[in-house]
Amino acid sequence: MRRDGGRWAAVALLTVLVLAGCSTGDDAPPAPSPGAAVDDPADATAALRERCVSAIPEDAELEAFGFTGATGGDIEAARIGPESNDRVAVLLPQIGGMCGWGRWATAAAEDAGLTSLLVNPCGYGESTCADAEDADPLNEVAAAVELARTDYGAERVVLLGTSMGGSLTVIAVAAGADVDAWADVSGPSTWDGVDLAPLASDLSPEGLVVMARSDGAQLFRAARALARDAGVPFVERRSGHGWELLVDPVDGSMTGTGRRLMDFATGAGGV
Repeated sequence: MRRDGGRWAAVALLTVLVLAGCSTGDDAPPAPSPGAAVDDPADATAALRERCVSAIPEDAELEAFGFTGATGGDIEAARIGPESNDRVAVLLPQIGGMCGWGRWATAAAEDAGLTSLLVNPCGYGESTCADAEDADPLNEVAAAVELARTDYGAERVVLLGTSMGGSLTVIAVAAGADVDAWADVSGPSTWDGVDLAPLASDLSPEGLVVMARSDGAQLFRAARALARDAGVPFVERRSGHGWELLVDPVDGSMTGTGRRLMDFATGAGGV
């Protein structure tokens, strides 16, 4: 999952600066198998809270850790919600990093008992990867899904992404990500030179696409067409982008769209 989003990156950066989000041993034993958790310092969770500040509520059931990508690399991640759960959401972020998922994930844990696995793609936050690892669209996702199923006991795993993460979600699902459902919230129609439109036929039918008209007519039409061609519901909104569509940026409460995504993630409300 590469950093370079082409022309969209400049636009997305301006958006993220406005929206709430997160700005964000040589003698070690052999690397664990893909998906296995990597030991982090005891203060990793406290350090993440300090970095994310109010983006992750103080009462969130949070654990920061790292894991090895399916192809390789050190991937930064965090769990919000129960450490054992049959329903887990893997969350891919906007370019500001995974902190911005904090409020939605906390509310989803409190309201629906959902466990969320927040993942920083290669090149974001503390995630570091070689070029070949970065180029694999399943590197972070496949390992995160394996962790959710084997370590957390998940029977239902969904992949959800906002903005950059929405596009990466589509790319990963089209590449064969082993997830039960997926959702693209405000994802641009191209990312890192990959056009999403031709991927529609490779997407599973258990999906959801969300886009607001305020992102511009071209992106709105492209998102609606992607949903139509993939055979999944399209959720139209008037204004907002990414996390702003899911959680009120002022009071932190979950919006109607955020609740719909929560129900979709848990399988409680279909799509």
